[in-house]
Amino acid sequence: MKSRNIILIIFCTLLSTSLYAQKLTMGYLFPAGGEVGTTVEIIAGGLNIDKATKVMFSHPGIKGELIPFKEKASEKKKRRRLDDTSSPQLADRIKIKISIASNVPCGIYDLRLQGKKGVSNMLPFEVASYPNIMESKKSTMERPDKVNMLPAVLCGYVTPGGIDYFRFSGRKGENIVVSVKARQLVPYIADAVPGWFQPVIKIVDSKGKEVAYSDDYHHYVDPVIMTTLPKDDKYTLMIHDAIYRGREDFNYRIHIGTIPFVTGRYPAYGVVGKRLKQEIEGVNIGSSKAVAKVKAKKEGYNQLTYTNKVGTSNAVSFYALPKGSKLIQFPKNDVELDYSAAISDSLTADAKIKRYTIFAEKREKVIVELIGRRNGSRLDAVLRLKTKSGRVIKTSDDTEDPIQGLMTFHADPVLRYTARKSEELILEVEDLHRGYGKDYHYLLRRHRQLPAFNAFVSPANISIPSGGTAMFKVDVTGNVKKPAEFIINGLPKGYTTSNLKFRRGKKWEVSITSPKGAEVKRFPISVKLEYPTREGKARADVLPVDDMMQAFYYTHHIPAAELALDVTEPSPYRMSLGFDIKNDITFTAQDDVIPIKVILDKNADFTEPVELMLGRKSGIFSLEPTSIMPDEKEKMIEISINKTALAKSQSRKYKPSFWQMHIVGTVKGEVIQRGRRRFRNAKYSEMTPIFGIKLQK
Repeated sequence: MKSRNIILIIFCTLLSTSLYAQKLTMGYLFPAGGEVGTTVEIIAGGLNIDKATKVMFSHPGIKGELIPFKEKASEKKKRRRLDDTSSPQLADRIKIKISIASNVPCGIYDLRLQGKKGVSNMLPFEVASYPNIMESKKSTMERPDKVNMLPAVLCGYVTPGGIDYFRFSGRKGENIVVSVKARQLVPYIADAVPGWFQPVIKIVDSKGKEVAYSDDYHHYVDPVIMTTLPKDDKYTLMIHDAIYRGREDFNYRIHIGTIPFVTGRYPAYGVVGKRLKQEIEGVNIGSSKAVAKVKAKKEGYNQLTYTNKVGTSNAVSFYALPKGSKLIQFPKNDVELDYSAAISDSLTADAKIKRYTIFAEKREKVIVELIGRRNGSRLDAVLRLKTKSGRVIKTSDDTEDPIQGLMTFHADPVLRYTARKSEELILEVEDLHRGYGKDYHYLLRRHRQLPAFNAFVSPANISIPSGGTAMFKVDVTGNVKKPAEFIINGLPKGYTTSNLKFRRGKKWEVSITSPKGAEVKRFPISVKLEYPTREGKARADVLPVDDMMQAFYYTHHIPAAELALDVTEPSPYRMSLGFDIKNDITFTAQDDVIPIKVILDKNADFTEPVELMLGRKSGIFSLEPTSIMPDEKEKMIEISINKTALAKSQSRKYKPSFWQMHIVGTVKGEVIQRGRRRFRNAKYSEMTPIFGIKLQK
C-alpha cells in the first residue's frame, strides 16, 4: 500500500503541470451515451472542466448544453481526500444536457469541452437504439437493481472491491445478448494497471447457478455473452473488474436483450465505391445468415452495423481499398500475388495454411503486408517466404502499426526480403495458434515500397490566446531524410511560426504566434512534413491525434477527426524575444551562460510580476528563479550551462549539438489543497516562440 501511495504522489506531481496551465481535461462521462431521438443528462468528471463554456460534438445532430450542477458536499469532500482510489484528474464535475436528433446513426462520436483557455481532450459518447437504465449503487445479490424492460442499456461504474447486480426476467429459448462497452468509453487510464477497466460479467439463475460467463470477446477487452436461456426465470447479471478495482472512470454501458449481435460480415474487404454483397452471421439477426449490400465511401477502416426491428447491432470492421483498386476475393491456392491486385482470403479447415506464388527479379525488394487483426480478424498471422524446394528464407510475425493507437497487441505482419536472384517464391499464411474459419480473414498486398515513417501532431486542438503563442508536438516514427521541414496550411494572415526545420530525433516542437487583436474563433489547419527524395521533394500528412497515457508510462496516439486551432481570449501580457528567432543562438563548450532578452508586452492595467522559467527541463541548461517586475518591460536573463553534463553528452556516440527551447512566463494563482497535497494553479501562463540553441564546434 505504501508503494501505491508513492506512485500516486508521483502521478499527482506530474499532473500538477496540467493543473498549472489550467488545461481542461476530461476523465469520464456518465452515462457515456443516450438513446437516439432523446435528451439525456450526463455528468462529466475531470480537471478544470468547471471552466468549460461550450460542448462540442463530432456530429451536427448531437447538441450539448451546460446546465447548473450542485454536487453533494459529502461526495465532494470524500473525493477531495485523495485516498488510494481517487485522483486529482477527476476532481471537478459538470452536468451536460445532450439532445440527440432522430436521424443520428447509432455509433460512437467525439465529445469535447471548450473554455476560455482552450479545448479539452476527446472522450467517446455513444448513440444507441435502447434506453438508458441507471444503476443505484446500492445493489446486492439479494437486492439487485431491477430491469423491468428489455432491450436496454445498463449504465454504471464499479467501485473498489465492488460488484454491480441487475435482475431481469427471461424466458426459455430466448437468445440473450449481453454486450459491454467499457474500454471503448475510456480507452486508457493513466494511473491504473493494466491501464483500462477489465470487466468480467456473469449471468446466474434464481438459484445462483451460473448460466453464462465472459471476461473478454475474442481479442477484445470488453466481454460479450451470447446464450440461450434454459428456462423461464429471474436472472441476475453481475459485473466487476477482473482484479476488483473501481472508480468513476471505471464506467460501463451494457447492451442487453434479445438484440442483434453480428459476429462477422463476409467478405470483410472491399473497394471504395464498389457495391459488395455480404453474408452476415450472428444472433437475433432474423435468420442464421442474413445478407446485406455495402458500398464503402471511405478508404481504409470502416465500422458497419446491422439494423432490424429490434435495434442496431454492434459495429463490425470493414476495410476498403482505394477507388479503382483490383481485389481478388477467396482465390484458389497458389494464385500469384503481384502489384496489380490485392487478395482477400481466410483460413479454412481444408487449408489451415494458405499459399501464394511470388515472382521476384534479382535484387528486387519483396514487401508483403497483411491486414487482419486491424480489421477485426481473429487471425494472429505468420508470414513465411519459401523457395520452391521448401526452404524458409524469411519469416515475419507481429509488426507494430503506430497509426493503430487503440491496439496494444499488433498481430499483423509485414514481410520484407531482397531477392538474391530472379526466382519463383512461395508465400505462406498461417495462424500462430493454428486457428481457422471465416473469422480468420485477411487482406494481402504487395508493395513496391511502404512509407518510411509516420508523423503525428498533438494535441488535435491547439489552444492559443489572441496575440499569444502556443505550441504543438510532432512525434515521428521511422526514418525521415534530412533536411525536412513542417508546412502548416490554413493559418490566417498575420500568424507566424517557428522551429519548422526538423533536424533530429523523433519528437519535435513547433510554435505558432497569433497577431495582437486576433479574432477569437476556431478554424481547421493541417500540417505536412516536406522531405527530400531522389526525385525531388515529397510531402507527407502529419496525422492529428490525442495522446493518452496508459499505466503511468506508455503513451498512445488516438486518431482525431481534425486538427484545429482555437484562438481564445487574450492574456494581459504577451511574450517575445529580443532577437530574430529564425537564427539559432550559438555557444561554445567554454561558455558558462547564454544571455537572452525576454520582452513583455503588457496591458496598461496589468501590474503583477511574471515569473520566468525554462519551458523544457534539461540536465544541461537551467535558469535561476527570476521575474519581470511590474515596472519592467523586458529582462536580460542568463541560461546557465552545466559543463559536466554537456561534456558527458558529447562523449556519447550520438553527440547532440542543437536544442529546442522556449521561456514560460507565469503569474501565480491560488493554491489548491487536495487532501494533504498542495497544487499551485496558475492565474496566467504564457510562452515565447520556440528558438534554437546550437553548440559551436
